[in-house]
Amino acid sequence: MQHIQDGSSLGNPGRAGGGGLIQDEEGNWIVGFACQIGSTTSFLAELWALRDGLNLCLSYNFDAVEVELDAKAIVDAISNPKYTNVFVSPLMEDCRLLVSRIPHIRMRHCYREANRCADGLARLGGLQATDFVMFMCPPMDLVKLLESDFNGLYLHRPCPELLCAS
Repeated sequence: MQHIQDGSSLGNPGRAGGGGLIQDEEGNWIVGFACQIGSTTSFLAELWALRDGLNLCLSYNFDAVEVELDAKAIVDAISNPKYTNVFVSPLMEDCRLLVSRIPHIRMRHCYREANRCADGLARLGGLQATDFVMFMCPPMDLVKLLESDFNGLYLHRPCPELLCAS
């Protein structure tokens, strides 16, 4: 199974939401979620969404999961048992515990452009009044993004040109 998640904060801190989707090995939608988090930083929104996504994977009894996040800082923090931060420790420890309960798990960073569906769900979470919503089918706004992902279409990511002093 593949779990892709994202957190979103409109401001830092600001109104935040989280979201994610679980797909099978062929990219078919299994379940998605969006959660309204409140006002927080993007780092905490990412962690919150990760925790919700891992709980969802465990509720479906998946024993092999590949987690993709567009927040490299979260991937690094979860992977480093020495990482501590008093502001996020309870949430970080929850995530580490959930990771340890999935027998075969791999966490990796992906670019935001490869995480567009999860980003859409996270933004939806930040705007909704309900705390947590599960989607057994993709919301209509995500259907085209899922089709693009399935067909292997990618966005061009322009990089700024480096200026060199002569």
